[in-house]
Amino acid sequence: MLSIPLYFLLIIYLIILAIILGFFLVNFLHIVLTGTTTTASFVITLFVLICSALILYGTVYFLNGVDWSQQVILWNSSWLSSIFNA
Repeated sequence: MLSIPLYFLLIIYLIILAIILGFFLVNFLHIVLTGTTTTASFVITLFVLICSALILYGTVYFLNGVDWSQQVILWNSSWLSSIFNA
């Protein structure tokens, strides 16, 4: 039986979240340093920031009671044996 702990998926999610944060910082610095500080650019950036914060809040809210030590089964040989023995 091949399985991974559930916290492995959380680590992957946090890595993706860090990459998105990096893109956001690059976007914000690009707006400030190139002098394109228009109202539209800040509104869109604020919209993206608010959406990201809502997604992060939803993630924390829904995953608060999860047992992260639980194993996720990726492959079990009994799945195939039950098909061929039937």
